[in-house]
Amino acid sequence: MADSLALVTGANKGIGKEISRQLAAKGVFVLMGARDRERGEKAVTDLQARGLPVEFIQIDVTSQTSVDHAAAEVEHLHGRLDILVNNAGIALDWFQVRN
Repeated sequence: MADSLALVTGANKGIGKEISRQLAAKGVFVLMGARDRERGEKAVTDLQARGLPVEFIQIDVTSQTSVDHAAAEVEHLHGRLDILVNNAGIALDWFQVRN
């Protein structure tokens, strides 16, 4: 078991996936969070194929219920969280026309 446990949100692509890869390469066990299960599990499979210690966790940072569920799952399965990389972002009023 790794000495440290990290959760990276928005980990199914881009910066989140790369952060997950680099942490796992340093021996950190990484919970790769994504709202889309299929995309998240694919990203996990990609990194596990490289022998990296990662696991999928479903989390949608725009939903308090989802965040609460993920937190409870981390507590239940691991009992702690050492590192949180809150990478997932949301865009509010992205296309709203301003007067």
